[in-house]
Amino acid sequence: MGRRGVRRRIIVATAVLVALAATAFIVRQVWLNDTARGVDADEAVQRFRDQTTLPATTERVISSSTTAAPSFTTAEPGVYRYATVGEEHIDVLGGAQHDYPAETTITVTKSGCGVQFRWDLLRERYEEYHLCVTPEGIELAPLGAYYHEFFQHGMREEMTCDRAVLLVTGQPASGAGQQLACMLNDRPWAPTWKVLERTILQVAGTDVEATHVRMSVEDADQYWEHAVADWWFDNHGMPVKMTSHKESKSSSDLIGDVVYSETYTVELASFTPLQ
Repeated sequence: MGRRGVRRRIIVATAVLVALAATAFIVRQVWLNDTARGVDADEAVQRFRDQTTLPATTERVISSSTTAAPSFTTAEPGVYRYATVGEEHIDVLGGAQHDYPAETTITVTKSGCGVQFRWDLLRERYEEYHLCVTPEGIELAPLGAYYHEFFQHGMREEMTCDRAVLLVTGQPASGAGQQLACMLNDRPWAPTWKVLERTILQVAGTDVEATHVRMSVEDADQYWEHAVADWWFDNHGMPVKMTSHKESKSSSDLIGDVVYSETYTVELASFTPLQ
């Protein structure tokens, strides 16, 4: 091969190396630039105020086919502060971990037959639930949402289930479990809920009667999930304490299989909401 041919190969090889380096830089900047940012109480309060001034037609309403009994009431709307310890982690692209801030918030707003809860662990991680008041007690409505974001790519999973779960009643806890048939977007999900016992917890030095409820998932197929979440609700359905440990494997069209884990312990700091 002549000198001109060698020079051409060197130029081509150099161009390929430059392109690969540029691609690696873009991947690192776009994909591997992971962030985790807390949502402080002031921001949550401002969003709560903005939501409560919206026209009623913009509110997501869950209807109830029954008339609520006056003896059961939900928590007062506002922003509630929670002492928080926990983190979430994924194993792809070198791995990423989000440590949860020392304080997270649950925002309670009126919604149809009860209230909506939005729990902000991070800007990149939140959950939404709905509670309804019925003659039997306070129940978890059969819809909600989960949001996760890693490497600036987020996913919101809409949860829909075949029925509601009665959480707080005037009766002793039975300990019986009920498995729901749910969907997270287009993925089947089968959590089991158990109402375990009534107990006493403390919030800001005051004894509070609470119902201990456990949600668990045991899925052992190719894309598995093992999760146990314990909730303690007061007589108005307000979470007093929450603990969870979860591990799951899911598929992704962009980055292959993903193993996710999460653990947390969360305790209500005060029953007085910020408004």
